[in-house]
Formats: sequence, C-alpha cells, structure tokens
Amino acid sequence: MFIACLTLGCLLSYYAQGIDQQTAQIAKAATMILTAEIEGEGKGNGTGFFVRQDLIVTNIHVVAGIYGKTITCSAELANQSAQYTIKGVVASDPEHDLVILKVEGEGAGILQLGDSDTVKLGEEIIAIGTYRDTPGTVIKGTITRAAPHFFRVAGTLPSGYSGSPALNNTGKVIGICVEGGESRNFGFIIPSNHLKALLKEIPTQEKSLEEWREEPFISAYALVKQGDKRMVFGNAKNAIVAYDAAIRLKPDFATAYARRAEAKSGLGDYEGMVRDLDAAIHLGQDHVHNYINRGVAKRNLRNYNAAITDYDTAIHLDPKYAATYLNRGNAKLDLGDYKMAIEDYDTAIRLKPKDAILAVAYFKRAGAKSRLDNNKGALDDFNQAIRLKPDNAPILATAYLNRGLAKFNLGDAVGAIKDYDEVIRLKPRNAMLISTYIYRANTKAKLGDNTGAIKDYDAAIPLFEDNNDLAAYTYSRRASAKLNVNDNKGAIEDSDAAVRLNPDLAEAYRVRGDAKSNLGNYNEAIKDYDTAVHLKPIYAKAYYKRGSAKVEIGNIPGAKIDFQTALKLVKWEGSQLLKAEIESGLRLVE
Repeated sequence: MFIACLTLGCLLSYYAQGIDQQTAQIAKAATMILTAEIEGEGKGNGTGFFVRQDLIVTNIHVVAGIYGKTITCSAELANQSAQYTIKGVVASDPEHDLVILKVEGEGAGILQLGDSDTVKLGEEIIAIGTYRDTPGTVIKGTITRAAPHFFRVAGTLPSGYSGSPALNNTGKVIGICVEGGESRNFGFIIPSNHLKALLKEIPTQEKSLEEWREEPFISAYALVKQGDKRMVFGNAKNAIVAYDAAIRLKPDFATAYARRAEAKSGLGDYEGMVRDLDAAIHLGQDHVHNYINRGVAKRNLRNYNAAITDYDTAIHLDPKYAATYLNRGNAKLDLGDYKMAIEDYDTAIRLKPKDAILAVAYFKRAGAKSRLDNNKGALDDFNQAIRLKPDNAPILATAYLNRGLAKFNLGDAVGAIKDYDEVIRLKPRNAMLISTYIYRANTKAKLGDNTGAIKDYDAAIPLFEDNNDLAAYTYSRRASAKLNVNDNKGAIEDSDAAVRLNPDLAEAYRVRGDAKSNLGNYNEAIKDYDTAVHLKPIYAKAYYKRGSAKVEIGNIPGAKIDFQTALKLVKWEGSQLLKAEIESGLRLVE
C-alpha cells in the first residue's frame, strides 16, 4: 500500500533568498535552539523564540518528552553559544500545541507578533531552526492554505523546526511551525493570533516542567511521542497501545487519532483507519494528507468512489499536490477508467514532484497505457521512471519489474531478463522477489533455457508462505521445464505437489499426463488428461495430448474425436505450432 505522504519535492529553499537578510539576522538573534535529552533515547532538537526578555514560545511536543521517560531540556541562542536556564511553564495551549516557557539569561532579541488574520495565500515566510545538526539555518516557504487553526506551507519543514518562528517579509511573526518532516513537501504553522490570546493569560507564577507534564493533556502528548517512537522501530501494535492511552486521557486529541490511523494502516486495519481519520478531520485537523490517507484506506477496502471523493476534497484544498493526483489515478485505474487515470498521472508528472513520486507516476501511467495496449508508450514511461533512479529501492525495483514485463510483451525476452536481473539485485521484499523469479523463469523457458528456468523456480519456491495458488502455479511451471529436459519423474513429483495445493489447476494434470505418456503409462496419462479437460473444456493442448495417448493404446476413433476438438479450439488460441501438430495427428488417424 501507498500511504499518501511519500517523499516529495522540497519547495523550500535552505537559504533566505528573496527575504531581507536583516530580517533573518533579527530572527536568529531571538531564536532559541532547544535540546531535549530523554532517558535512554538520546537527544532531539526543537526551536523556540523570545516574545519577552524572559519568555520563549515553542511547541508542547518539543518539551513534553516521551511518556514514562525522564527528560532534560537545555537552551541556547541560534546565532551564538549563549546558554539559558528553563525555569518553568507560564502558560500552554494544548489545543494548538503551544507553550510559553520562562527562561533566565541575557543577550536575546525579541520578536514582534504580526496579525495572522491578514495572511494571504502565496505569501512568503522564513523560519529558523536546526537542519541536520546545523543550528540557526534559515529556510524559506510559501503559504498555500490558510485555515482558522493552521497554515499550510509548501515545502519541507524538518523536525528540528518545531516551535520555530515563521516571519513575513516585514519581520513579524505570523505563525509558529508545528509539523513537517523531511519525508514531506509541506508543513504546518499555527497562526500567531492563537499565541497572542495565550499571552494574555500569563500568570505571575510559573509551574515547574515536571508539574506541568503531569497535566492530562500534556501526558497525552507524551504518550503520542511514545507511540511515534514505537512506530520508528516498526512496532505498530504497541504504538496503538500508546495512542489509545493518549485518547483516553484526551478524547478530542485530533493528532492522536491521525497517528493511530497511520499505525493501523501498517496492520492492515483499514476500517479502523477510516474511523480514526474521520475523528481527526471532525476535530479540526482537516489536513490534505488526512484526506489522502483516508482515501488510501477506502481504496484498500475497495470503496473506490468514496476514495475518489476524498482525493477530490484534497485537490480542492491544495490543487498543486502531486501525491493526490497519483492516488486518485490509482483509484480510477482500479475502476478500469484507464484514460481518466492517465489524465491524473499526467497532472502529477506536470507538477514535477521529487524523484520517488515522479517515478511512481511514470510507472503507474505506464501500467494504464499497458491496459490500453499501448505497450510502446508504457515502455517509454518505464524508461523515464528508471532514468530518474529514485532513492527508494522498492520503487526502483517495481519500475524494473514492470519494464521487464513490457519488454516481454513487445517480444524482447532478452531485455526482459536483464530487467528481472536488476530487480533481484535490489533484493526486494518476498512477494516481489517471488514474482520476479517466476517471470524470469518463464522467460528463460520461452527462450529454451529450461535448466535456467528450473533454477529460478527453485529459488522462488522456498520463499512462499501462504499463497497456495501461486505456489501450485510455480510447481506446475517447474514440472513443465523438467518435462522439457526429460526429467519425467521430477515432472510428476512437481505436478503432484501442484495438484495437492490447487486441485483445480488444469495445467498440472496435463503436464503430469505428458510425463506419464513419456514413460509409457498411457492409461494413467489419459486419466490426467480427462481431469484437465474437465477443469478447462477449451484446453486444446490437453485434447491433443489425450488423442495422442489414445493412439498409443489403439483407440483410433477416440483419438480422432480429440484431435478434431483440439483443432476447433486451437483456432482461438492462435498457436500455429500446436495447430500444425494437431493437423499432423489428425492425418495420421484418418
């Protein structure tokens, strides 16, 4: 499954180009780099900024810590090594992930708050934070959506920018960075007017950080952080336990629902994922990626039209986000609407996202073109996807695999094998690796390299887990390859294995019949051919083989009927070689 927030193009520049350099310097002088050291977990960076000589603002999630772990926070200015002591918390707004800390130290500047109600779409901002261990890095972005509780900014906000000030070109803070990540090409900013409201509620006495962390909503933040940590290590089940606990403490915690939805996605619980995203959106977190992720969940539930409705909403909210068009194209592909799917993939490609998404858009468009029998256009798109060399092994492996299939369909079996070689070199997950070995084996068999085909089937068979039908198919194909190298006993053994796994696989009975015929056991062979044509009444080759076996036991009338039936059926298959063999057999009995 593709969750919507794949790695995309970074539209933010890590330079303050176009923004007054003096504004950037003023911002650095008032920006604080916060370091949180969590027991047994190492260090993490966040950001804050001064709104008064003794007060800094940051996000709650920066200083809430991980539930059950001791946290130690330190602070220093972004543009110099001046250290500050965090005395405590004077005010917090858990609904908007804001906290005001009292600090002790000297030499910092103070930033002025602007009116976030005046922000316009397309307005440029800068933010200061820590990027790849470099404090005080300035990034630039553009506002693409202005909602009551958040602004959406085009580009990547690295995790070290949580709590950093977002300044307009007049040097005033119009928001506080709250969420992003380098795997996304967007981030979120809390409008500054929420901070203005919080500043009006400052008491005379601060709380200690320890006392503040005991508050239910703050504990809920720490539980979410605990869940996030577990997700990093791939433990979705235990992550859900933490998110559950956070929601019990604060039933209207939108972020907890959204995070739990992501964890449920990893477990394949798409119905639960939809319920959680319904809750997150209802509670005000109507983010584009929540609609996309809900669409992905609905698509996995085969509710394609409902998925498309969610993608339509996401496109309305942000018409320049390539991942939405990609996902909507996938749903249209599922519905068999290949032309409309191609239109969405065209749009995704025109938006020029980062290589990973762009590569996916090319090979998904190629798949749609293949369904329309445009194999040349499909091959061109697969070439484009591979030329991008996305820094994502599964995506690159998928592109090679699909290009191999396209080459095979165009008659380039040698080229197909080269692409399958590349997939195997990339060592994808078992499902793709199994498919690749089977495709390469089938291609080798078509080229007459049955020994090479058998080796590939040998490699695929130990990788099977619960897919009995595919395992049966593979045993049957290996049986056919063994038949071609005169290993009749091995062909029978593999056919036996195939019919045990799938008693309805007509090909396995036909191959076993061929092996028995080769060994002179014609009566037993005829029984297998009987089963094959019973399972597949239009199986021309099985009729022909049964006719040949009947010739060997002297049943000429029966053989003639089988050859005549085979000749009628082979016209639909278009196999000239088999047709010639059948005609030769018919002449013999006549």
